Amino acid sequence: MVKPLVVLLIEDSADDAELLEMELVRGGFRPTIRRVETAAEMRTALASEAPWDVVLSDYHLPSFGAAAALATLQESGRDLPFLILSGVVRAEEAVTLLKRGAHDFLDKGALARLVPAIEREMRESGERAHRRRAEERVRVLSLAIEQSPVSVVITDRDGIIGYVNPKFEKTTGYLADEAVGRPIDFIHRQDAGAETYRAMWATMGEGREWRGEFCNQRRDGSLFWEHATVSPLEDADGKITNFVAVKEDITARRSYEEQLLRQANYDDLTGLPNRLLMLDRLDQAIALANRRAALTALLYIDLDRFKNVNDSLGHAAGDRLLVEASGRLGECVRDGDTLARMGGDEFVIILPGVDDGIAVQKVADRVIDTFARPFVIADQNHFVTASMGITLFPADGTDGQVLLRNGELAMYKAKEQGRGRSQFFTREINERMQERLHLEGNLRGAAGRGELILHYQPLYRADGDSVVGMEALLRWQRPGIPLMMPGGFISLAEEVGLIGEIGDWVVATACREACALLGPSATSATRVAVNVSPRQLQNPAFGAWVERQLGESGLSPQQLELEITESVLVDGSSETENNLRTLCRLGIRLSIDDFGTGYSSLGYLQRYPFDTLKIDKSFVAGVMVDANAARLVETIVTMAHSLGLETVAEGVETAEQLAFIQNCGCDVVQGFLLAKPMPVADVAITLKKGWSCY
Repeated sequence: MVKPLVVLLIEDSADDAELLEMELVRGGFRPTIRRVETAAEMRTALASEAPWDVVLSDYHLPSFGAAAALATLQESGRDLPFLILSGVVRAEEAVTLLKRGAHDFLDKGALARLVPAIEREMRESGERAHRRRAEERVRVLSLAIEQSPVSVVITDRDGIIGYVNPKFEKTTGYLADEAVGRPIDFIHRQDAGAETYRAMWATMGEGREWRGEFCNQRRDGSLFWEHATVSPLEDADGKITNFVAVKEDITARRSYEEQLLRQANYDDLTGLPNRLLMLDRLDQAIALANRRAALTALLYIDLDRFKNVNDSLGHAAGDRLLVEASGRLGECVRDGDTLARMGGDEFVIILPGVDDGIAVQKVADRVIDTFARPFVIADQNHFVTASMGITLFPADGTDGQVLLRNGELAMYKAKEQGRGRSQFFTREINERMQERLHLEGNLRGAAGRGELILHYQPLYRADGDSVVGMEALLRWQRPGIPLMMPGGFISLAEEVGLIGEIGDWVVATACREACALLGPSATSATRVAVNVSPRQLQNPAFGAWVERQLGESGLSPQQLELEITESVLVDGSSETENNLRTLCRLGIRLSIDDFGTGYSSLGYLQRYPFDTLKIDKSFVAGVMVDANAARLVETIVTMAHSLGLETVAEGVETAEQLAFIQNCGCDVVQGFLLAKPMPVADVAITLKKGWSCY
């Protein structure tokens, strides 16, 4: 059966209004909707004779909102169900409006509750109207009180109970004979609410009505909440003779409000305070430390290798580990300390009123010790340690956010030092982080600003003076700043995700400049070598992109050699393998860079189609002073030749090193002894004159 419904809608979106109307129709209503957007329009609508059934309000309009709309409704004197609709609303704000008189709030994105909520609130609206009529009748006809759906208590002017209605008996468990003759607050919970009762009597003593909430105790000991309206009764001379208390059980509503507040302040998984509540506790600890001239410590904790468990065993196993970790952390703190979960695998401990850094270090040591034991997840031992940064108020900051930031910086420093340890915040850490942030900001967009340049170092045949090619080496030239070598910024680029962008710029620029230097007719004996990062090879489109760069620059595939670090070989991803196969199919040379410093394996050399093996300069530097280094270089050359690979010795800086390399049978040499890296303009001049030789 279709039910008529008259709706006053506070909404500035016609589309949202149309969606609401469709939902109401689907729910069996025949809605009549009047949409308003301002307080003036709402007052006009409420002042009309329209038989409004319900008020629906968007949480926020450009010049109006749910809070103002609720106030406007209450000012009108009309008691209508007031429901808030919003896409996003904070729990604290929702609770505040519920306390002010709103009846419910619903998510615009999930309107399935709309029709049931309206039906419920219309029912409850009728019940409220009924209660108001009963409360009015109780002033003139005591028999009507017996039918009241709320508890009614009548006392003398001293607050001694003379009458309770059946609802009171049902709610409290006390019979009328047990209540009569007792003070009105005899069911009051003894350890709470004394201030509320004093405020109530102060108000009633002035002959005014009082409204408020109490936590009471039933006869069986269970607790419940009531909202009470206590009104004075006056005789013909205006003297107060009695008081009438009309009380409604609001336990369910209070429970709902407390649930919302808990969700807003506590972590669902661990039950620990969340970031919001932690910041409030931190501010309180700082304020207390200020008053007492004491110290407050903050420990910022991150679980090491937690991601391994989460990725390998799944999120359910990761959640179990987090719960157990929070339990272990809880064993390390005192009553009065705060342990909070920041999110993910990060936790914070606040230690108010500590004596000195030694006391804080003891807590940090307890945390490290408790994480030395393995976590047993899925019948397997998993060793997840804790790295933490420590900050002290006021030495490391007088603001909670500053202490938190500095604690996080110190935590990252602890991770850099090997993980599973603690690190106090220092000025050096802050300065280093500021430098890093400054460097990162400048690095972003450096290629677009023309600050990145390539230098080229020639590659010579070891058995003669002919040049077989050159290696492209990245440099960063900022205005007014000395030329920066890759070691000063490449690791940062990898960390912040810029290495792919920079690496692509290097490949494209090297192809273009090498074609201009070497000419498109150069043979494969003259090539340009370019380093590529693992992230570039993990891009499925990298092989095709390189092919386009060759086509656009005019450089032949045989003139390009891509140098790959050994870490790429253990990647094992299908994207990396497919890219290597594509590059080889194009005729591009592939080289293993810095061989011997990473995950060296003959299996990797056989698996991929490499052309060149570069011997790391650290080995070359030791051939004249370390017999093991000399034997290692000889072994690498022999092994590479047996696999059909060309060998390149980099970092040759002395004539003795060069002679040794030549005697080993190495194919190509590179180093400062022969030629230093030079800008592209100098390379062009040198090519015209002929490469210098040794």
